[in-house]
Amino acid sequence: MFHNSFVEPSLIVLALFLCFAPSFCSERIVRVRDICSKHFVNPKKCAIILNSIPGVATRGEDLGKLSLDVINLANVSALHTITLFNDLIKNSTSDTDLRQRYSICSSNYDNILIALTIGKDSFTSGDFDDMHFRVSAVADIVEHCRPIAPGSSELRKNYEYLEVVGITLEILPDYLAGKYIVI
Repeated sequence: MFHNSFVEPSLIVLALFLCFAPSFCSERIVRVRDICSKHFVNPKKCAIILNSIPGVATRGEDLGKLSLDVINLANVSALHTITLFNDLIKNSTSDTDLRQRYSICSSNYDNILIALTIGKDSFTSGDFDDMHFRVSAVADIVEHCRPIAPGSSELRKNYEYLEVVGITLEILPDYLAGKYIVI
């Protein structure tokens, strides 16, 4: 008698698990237009950047992989911008004030790299609120440096690119945390 009363509920639970587990474990494909529609600065540039990631434009991308890809884009851009700052520091020997502002922004961009590393760790551990908090530093630092350290057209393009990527990084954790619906 005990054996039968235990087996039936166990089988029901197992059947429910097998029915619903695949939906929790499957990839969550998110469309670029859905992400970029929430981009309050430049949704068009957001779409261009995300669609430049191999495969995203043609088949979409798993939300987790896309998040890591965008973190990597931000890392590369920040490293490139630090190199630009260092070149501008070397070449602006006559203007000590400007050299100092470039130096401050170079240091701030080091903080972007730290924030991205911690944000990636937060992603890996599933702490999407902390990920959002960490990656929000990216756009904030860009907004701070743009007016105080203007530079070459290449530097201005990097500011714009990293700002768009940074704001996109603020949107992705909200999808990961389930604040937006992924279809």
